[in-house]
Amino acid sequence: MRKRILGAVVSAGLSVAAFPAVASAVGPAVGPVGPVASAVSLVAPSGTAGGWTTVTYTSRDYAAGTVCTYELKEDFPTQGVQERIVSAYPDGSPRQTDFRGPLIARYTNVATGAQIDEDLSGKGTLFDFPDKSSLWVIPDNFGLTVRAGDPYHAQGEYVLSQGSVVSVSPTGQIAIRYQNKVTDVCAALS
Repeated sequence: MRKRILGAVVSAGLSVAAFPAVASAVGPAVGPVGPVASAVSLVAPSGTAGGWTTVTYTSRDYAAGTVCTYELKEDFPTQGVQERIVSAYPDGSPRQTDFRGPLIARYTNVATGAQIDEDLSGKGTLFDFPDKSSLWVIPDNFGLTVRAGDPYHAQGEYVLSQGSVVSVSPTGQIAIRYQNKVTDVCAALS
């Protein structure tokens, strides 16, 4: 299983959070449903405690200049991601969420029609902390959206593969703690 869109909509919408519904917002800082106000977006799904539940990712459209210099559209022609809340805090909010399954993201440069498909399938674990920061540990693949204004990373759409560790601060800034291979989607479609 490869490239997986996990992340947090650390922006105003989960990019990698829309991740199951891949494009939703991130839990504490990463997750698919719940913006974390930042310049970065990681996509990841939300779910219920207990067993595995299916995550649904929705299409995303980024205006020119917000992620790439051109308008970028992201669709998910193949989905099968599941999530499972492994542990929760006393208030019921997730502490550890595991993800697994197939996911293909199709990125389109709206101006030129150029497209690429990236395999975001695999597995990963999201740790949400009480201070609203989070940590993604992904042995497989991960889709990462960085919006304009992030002070630590150039804006863009990236696919991290072959293992990565990404942290998201309570205010939404991301830090890539470990990575192997990176695909710059914006450059590939320019």
